Amino acid sequence: MTCPGYQKLCKRSREVYLLRSIAGVLSWDLETYLPSKAVPYRADQLGYLEAKAHALFTEPWVGDWLEESEQFNFGQDSEQAANVREWRRSYNRATKIPVSLVEEFEKTRTVAREAWVGARAESRFSQFEPYLEKIVELTRRKADFWGFVESPYDALIEEYEPGITAREVKQILEELRGALVDLLREIPAESVPENFLDGHYPIPGQQALSREVAAAFGYDLAAGRIDTTVHPFATNLGPFDQRITTRYDEQRFEVCLYGIMHETGHALYEQGLSTSRVGLPSGEAVSLGIHESQSRLWENHVGRTAKFWHLWYPKACPHLPDLGRYSVTELVKGVQRVGPSFIRVEADEVTYDLHVLLRFDLELALIEGRLKVKDLPEAWNSRFQELFGLVVPDDRRGVLQDSHWSLGAIGYFPTYTLGNLNAAQLMFAAEKQVPGLSDQLAQGHYQPLLDWLRDNIHQHGRRYLPAELMRRATGQTTQTRYRIAYLRDKYLG
Repeated sequence: MTCPGYQKLCKRSREVYLLRSIAGVLSWDLETYLPSKAVPYRADQLGYLEAKAHALFTEPWVGDWLEESEQFNFGQDSEQAANVREWRRSYNRATKIPVSLVEEFEKTRTVAREAWVGARAESRFSQFEPYLEKIVELTRRKADFWGFVESPYDALIEEYEPGITAREVKQILEELRGALVDLLREIPAESVPENFLDGHYPIPGQQALSREVAAAFGYDLAAGRIDTTVHPFATNLGPFDQRITTRYDEQRFEVCLYGIMHETGHALYEQGLSTSRVGLPSGEAVSLGIHESQSRLWENHVGRTAKFWHLWYPKACPHLPDLGRYSVTELVKGVQRVGPSFIRVEADEVTYDLHVLLRFDLELALIEGRLKVKDLPEAWNSRFQELFGLVVPDDRRGVLQDSHWSLGAIGYFPTYTLGNLNAAQLMFAAEKQVPGLSDQLAQGHYQPLLDWLRDNIHQHGRRYLPAELMRRATGQTTQTRYRIAYLRDKYLG
């Protein structure tokens, strides 16, 4: 016996996904190859597609199909029941937002992204300020339409990490801040200077090494590609099309290599989702906190280790001959260097979450109306000096370094820390459950770890909410203690 309403929902969900995947290709092109003069029309294209997708999913009869499906007995823990639950959540949120606001927001963030690129290049926040003003205004309107109990930020983070609130995020970050400050005091005085590994690393060599590492981790390059952009990202454009991007610094190979490891983690998650469930919630990633756990796990728990470099050093030197100036031990010290720095995506593991805390505090204040956009650079610089003891030299290395606000992704940043927590907890569980995993990783056998992640995380899509997914994979919902223990063992052990 089948449910006609459910079948109609499946068809409509796949239609909406198709539209958004087309928009995804246009967004990828915007980030990589689009001529600057074409941006205004690209904004119209993306605004139209998102408005069309929104309208299709919010038609009244979609609500009727949902009611019919909710009354059908699929079984409490079934995939169908999970799809209906997720459709209901998305429908309830979508129907609260007018289609005109959806289109305006999409157009605004498209031109804002280009304004951010120009402002970042010239290190002038004032060029980006009016665009961010509009982004914040529209984002507040969305939060008001969605509704909230305590903070409008709760309505925003729900889009990225279902089931968590700003109050809970603040508690997590404050708990981590205390532990990280204590850890920084205990780590021996840094003998490795910030520019220790600087050298001459030609871009073709970086590209070749990065592709080799990504493929070794399991990234299917026949179903993806690596391109260049201002701010690295990964994107899913449909079945068998998961692309990643990076940026290059000929003095610092780590910028590209660890960026590739990070984005490869995202792509591996997308490539591990069920292709037979494309367009359905059960075929989509569950949250950004889980997504970031995959990127941070491969970047740090696998790639930023001594065993990684003992294996890859002889493979890397032919691509990047300047690495031959160092012993493996010196190279490991360089990539594991701990010290305050300006750029989040290049930060060490210990200070990284302090960068997230900074951004969370500021965007929370922006959305709650306690901070004006024009005062953002001053607030950033002051808070940064308080957290890191450094004076921010310019807007490019300060308030303009991340693309997220230009994209309207307010509420996203906390998921990086949630990803760090999840990564440590998942790795702990994997090492307990996969016999000899540590030895296998040391030998470059990455498939057993990927298989474990596919079985415990990737294959489930959105069948389980993030907390339940973590409980099933590790025996517990997300905890801070695994990350703290991991960092203490790695940097003090």
